[in-house]
Amino acid sequence: MRFTQNGPTIPDELLLARDQGRVVFFCGAGVSRAKAELPDFYGLAESVLQTLGTSDASPAKKTLDAAKSIDNETGVTGVISADRVFGLLEREFFPQEIEEKVASALKPKSGVNLLAHNILLDLATAPNGSVELVTTNFDRLFQDCKRKTKTWKPPYLPNPSRPSEMNGVVYLHGRAAVDYSSAEDGGFVLTSAQFGKAYISDGWATRFFKEVIKRYYVVFVGYSADDPPVQYLLEALNSESGQLEGAYAFQSGRSDDAEWKWFHKGVTAIPYDDENDHEALWHSLEKWAQKARDPEKWTVDVVEKAKRGPRTLHPFERGQVAHIASYTEGMRKFVESRELPPAEWLCVFDPELRYDKPGVTSDLSHPAGVVDPFDFYSIDDDIPPLKASPGTDSIPRHIPDGAWDAFSLNHLDMLALREQNFPSARGVLSSEVPDLPTRISLVAEWVAKSSNHPTTVWWAARQVSLHPQIQKRIRWYLENTELDYPSTIRQAWYYLFEYWENRKIGGELDSFALEQRIEGVGWNSAVVRDYAAVLKPCLSVSRHLYADPLPPKVSEVTHLRRLMHLDVDYPQLETEIPIPDDWLQVIVTELRKNLELAVCLESEIGGFRLEMIGSIVPQDDPKIDTFRRYHGLTGAINKYAELFQRLSKLNASLARDEFDVWGTLPGVVFSRLRIWAASFSTVVASSEFCSQITLMVNPPEIFVGHIFD
Repeated sequence: MRFTQNGPTIPDELLLARDQGRVVFFCGAGVSRAKAELPDFYGLAESVLQTLGTSDASPAKKTLDAAKSIDNETGVTGVISADRVFGLLEREFFPQEIEEKVASALKPKSGVNLLAHNILLDLATAPNGSVELVTTNFDRLFQDCKRKTKTWKPPYLPNPSRPSEMNGVVYLHGRAAVDYSSAEDGGFVLTSAQFGKAYISDGWATRFFKEVIKRYYVVFVGYSADDPPVQYLLEALNSESGQLEGAYAFQSGRSDDAEWKWFHKGVTAIPYDDENDHEALWHSLEKWAQKARDPEKWTVDVVEKAKRGPRTLHPFERGQVAHIASYTEGMRKFVESRELPPAEWLCVFDPELRYDKPGVTSDLSHPAGVVDPFDFYSIDDDIPPLKASPGTDSIPRHIPDGAWDAFSLNHLDMLALREQNFPSARGVLSSEVPDLPTRISLVAEWVAKSSNHPTTVWWAARQVSLHPQIQKRIRWYLENTELDYPSTIRQAWYYLFEYWENRKIGGELDSFALEQRIEGVGWNSAVVRDYAAVLKPCLSVSRHLYADPLPPKVSEVTHLRRLMHLDVDYPQLETEIPIPDDWLQVIVTELRKNLELAVCLESEIGGFRLEMIGSIVPQDDPKIDTFRRYHGLTGAINKYAELFQRLSKLNASLARDEFDVWGTLPGVVFSRLRIWAASFSTVVASSEFCSQITLMVNPPEIFVGHIFD
């Protein structure tokens, strides 16, 4: 998540860990250089050499010049570290004298800017009031912030395994005296020998950090990857354990460069732009500190911002909404708000909508016509899709791996799973669908509370199904008067429920399983019912092929077509199952009932397919496409007709009974079947043929030619 438009992306788990008091901030020279304008390690060495009056022939002076030259010529920092310069100085001057000059060089000016230090103290202050901050700087600027914070310095350090002790500012490398005349008792960790003692031979600094990283997230601020503390501390640890879990570092520069600098140290880099004195970093940290001071208020403010709708916000602001929707308490604020954020946030929460292909919109606020959903709904972490050049075909879009999805389990969701979130192998709960995890259950509640808005049902029509818990909540609101549903939206939901239920039933039946069952037990009444069920037509709901990529407004929903595409599905057998003569009449009856249902469904959605029924009689011309003959409504009619024709040869009396039933059924399907079957002498006697035909072709919509052409 980003706090500012051009700021660094801070991982969600780090943001949440900070709010839970599980982050220790390690502050380097860059913190004191940022606003207080104190020198960095190289600047400190240069100042000390100058005040000590070292000559150009001094090994320390030559080493420092060489280090700066290598940095400038190669762009590779840290080849010669500053601790070596101070180590060489000890050959020329007494350690106490060096420490006095170091302390003097760090003395801040009157009225020094403490903004950076106050920001870090805010970030390091846990909800219980304890301060979890470590600095390798020698200055006293954290104390100058007047926070009444406890301080620690070697050899007395807190024990991170005792949470009550991990409270205060830890000066890991020592601290200057109050008047900056020298180091306090214990001196500074300054030279190579002193670093070696702290991190290797005695190892007290390494032990301290090991305990910290074992129990806390760690964030490095104000360090470069090659600073002496980092070199000694992280490389030693990383050589033992590989990638350090929960260790982050803010690093200026391009993303790939920043990640490379820290990767071999086992730390995850958080890249940022260093323009304007690292403004992007400090502006973001300042915003983060505001959140840290009152996380609940910050969350409420984001929810208020979300109420304006996603299209009014920048990607980084939509990313903030995504952040609060990624953890339980944030989503609770979202769903329990007195005025719900609009349902259009579904277009952000669902990556399939964020990455939907561009298309023509009916939204008059976009006169250009063609719009790209990514422009309106992307969040700052999204990888931009490739875009086609003007005048060319659109490029297929794929959702990148790891794209944020409010409906998918995240790490925190999995940690919070309970017994009811898992299926049961036996007992009362074995037939129940497991509950959704708490956060996703809150997302479901928001969806249900927004179900009277056209965007919600428009989104749902694009889903293969929704969890029963979500469907149950929507049904509850539909059947109670708490929400006002326009009739079109109410009807749309019932169509969706029917479609999802049919999918569930259809998923339990297939022709292969039916064939196996028949082989095992033979034909019986239950098998007949399942045979008919496999072929039973059902309503289907989907998005339109050329659907508007933007959700509908309330004023646009005057017809179901704006919300969904309704159709009738006609399942088919994967392999033809032979029907024994003894069961043929029952099968014909059941398939006729399926046709009756098909007529009702087709009429309900407009009846267009009833006007486009193909020929019942097979065509001999090889140029004629026979696909329609075996698929859709025409396919269902023809399968039934084939079985009826077989029945007419097997038992004319039963066939005539079935023929007579057609006369009681309205609609073009059964009228056409009667005209077709009237040509069978076993069904209609020759003397009755003319009267039957005259009776059946009186309705103007029936054409005999269509039956036989």
